[in-house]
Amino acid sequence: MLYRGLFVALSIPLLVLAGGSESRAQEYNALEECIALSPRYDDIHNCMDNYLDLMDSSLRNITEYVASSLDGEARAGLETSQAAFVEYRRQNCLWYLEFSSPRAEAEQIAKNCLSNMSQQRLSELQALLRSNDGQQPIVNGFYVYGAERNSFQPCGSASRYWLEGDDNQVGLAQQQYLSVASSDLQVLYATFAGTMDEEAQGPEGHQGVFELEAVVDLRVPTESDCQLPGEALRQTAAEPAPAATVSTASDLPVQLPPAAPDDTEEQLIAYFGDWLVDCADSGGIRGCRLKVDLDGGQALPVASLSMIRQKEQATTLEVFFSEREIDQPARILWSVDSMKFGDIVGSEIRVDQTGTRQLVPASPFLDEQILPTMIKGTELSVEVLASLDDEVGDRYSGSLLGVTKAITFADDFIRNGGL
Repeated sequence: MLYRGLFVALSIPLLVLAGGSESRAQEYNALEECIALSPRYDDIHNCMDNYLDLMDSSLRNITEYVASSLDGEARAGLETSQAAFVEYRRQNCLWYLEFSSPRAEAEQIAKNCLSNMSQQRLSELQALLRSNDGQQPIVNGFYVYGAERNSFQPCGSASRYWLEGDDNQVGLAQQQYLSVASSDLQVLYATFAGTMDEEAQGPEGHQGVFELEAVVDLRVPTESDCQLPGEALRQTAAEPAPAATVSTASDLPVQLPPAAPDDTEEQLIAYFGDWLVDCADSGGIRGCRLKVDLDGGQALPVASLSMIRQKEQATTLEVFFSEREIDQPARILWSVDSMKFGDIVGSEIRVDQTGTRQLVPASPFLDEQILPTMIKGTELSVEVLASLDDEVGDRYSGSLLGVTKAITFADDFIRNGGL
């Protein structure tokens, strides 16, 4: 492949998933947006990688949804078509590396080729959904998720609906929201497959329930999108983008929604080696936090590594350094045994009065590189540099013994509960 899945390297509200009409998808130029955000080659490549990861995720979601209504030759044909598209996209964009120079600019052009072809494919599948009477209707609107909020407001409507429906898709909507939103309760533009049920009872302030069947698109709003009644969207769109990745929030990018004490239907706690596994079922949504302490010696404050595990093995990581202020992820170097990952590009730093958290969102690089290495390893270490000019810094280490059994336990709970 021309790119590997990297984490979000910048807080980029302008990066949106292409949605809507095919003409709009063709008009959006991801490379131009990335260059406008930063002229540095590394920033441009990380920006493009982030956009391509989002596009690939959206393509997977919509392809799986279309496939769910098909069987036999029709489903096999869709799978063959998608596999052929992925290979054609790769081969069609590879030659840009030889056609253009210098190499750094050629790679940018090649990634923009991948971006453009992905936009066109997404628009094609979205149009297919809209024309297929056998699918649930496609509804555009605005989605907000957070403390006591799980609300969808369709375009042209003054009513809000509580998001329910397919557990996997609701969890996916919440996960994507937390990955895309750059502030608490930010309004995101959503394209959902599903129906409104005004007879179902939702929380106070909601007209009913939106029965979600599939997440087609979820992204930052643009001026061409429909407008919500009132000033809420315009105020949100007018908010300046964060100047840095430092935030006072301490929430993980993927987490269980807040629940009242009586909403926690079941909780299991177990230990595997040095790993604590805390699993909970809250309102039918199951998730687990796997945690191990990181030893920095007597001279350093306490630290810990947490792994958040959810449906379909969706995983995020968090390292917490108590009583420390670390201003950028480049000062934190990761390694597993002799394998050095260095700084985790695209991770986020969040600072509050208790210390610093480094958040590593879900991505192919996490799933395909970091986690397999952790599972096979015996020790994870993170080194915190005093400045980027230093070669060595404070070293924290934690045992990986027991992490495989901890993950197996968590995944079993998420699939089957405590049975």
